[in-house]
Amino acid sequence: MTPSLTTAEHIQLWNDFRTGSRDAFDKLYTLFAPDLYRYGYNLVRNRQVVEDCLHELFLHIHDRRQRLGPVDNIRFYLYRALRRRLLDTITRLNRYDSDTYLFTDAQFLIQPYETSLIESEGLEQQQQRVLHEVNQLPKRQKEILYLVYMKGLSYQQAATVMDISLKSVYNTINVALKRLRCLVGVAVGQDSY
Repeated sequence: MTPSLTTAEHIQLWNDFRTGSRDAFDKLYTLFAPDLYRYGYNLVRNRQVVEDCLHELFLHIHDRRQRLGPVDNIRFYLYRALRRRLLDTITRLNRYDSDTYLFTDAQFLIQPYETSLIESEGLEQQQQRVLHEVNQLPKRQKEILYLVYMKGLSYQQAATVMDISLKSVYNTINVALKRLRCLVGVAVGQDSY
C-alpha cells in the first residue's frame, strides 16, 4: 500500500519533479505505479492495456513536466489521468474489437491488505462476509468505495476522477453502505456529510 504523504510532501515532490529532478520522478513512479496498476486493472481487466497506459502516462508527464501545473494531491491527479487514458484507449480499441475492453466489465475486488473498511471488526468471519458482500456491489459502488475508503480520495476528488457529480458520490456511497449494513448485519463506518 502506498505510504501517505502530507500535502506539503505532495507539493514538494511534484515541484521537484516539475523542475527536472530524476530522483523525484523515480519516487513518483515507485510510490504510485503499483496502486495505479491495481486501479487500472480493476477497471479493464487487461494487463497489457493497463501496463501500456500506465507507462504512457508516466512518459507523458515526464515529457511535459515543465508545462504541468501545481498539484497538491499527486494520487488524485494520477488516478484521474490514468482513468482518462484508459477510457480513451478502450474507446479506441472498442472501435476495432467490440466487447473485449468495456468498462462495464470492471470488477473491483478488494484485496485483503486493503480492507481498512472492515479491519476494526477484527473477526475473520465477518471480514470474509463483508469482503464477499462488497464484491457483490455494482461496479460503480465498488469503484467509489475503493477510491474514497481504500485510496483516501475525498468525495470531491472521487467525483472528479469518475466524472460524476459530488451528489452522485454521496448518494452512491450511502446506498452502498446501507446495502452492506443490511446484507452483513454489522455497522459499517460512514463519514457524516
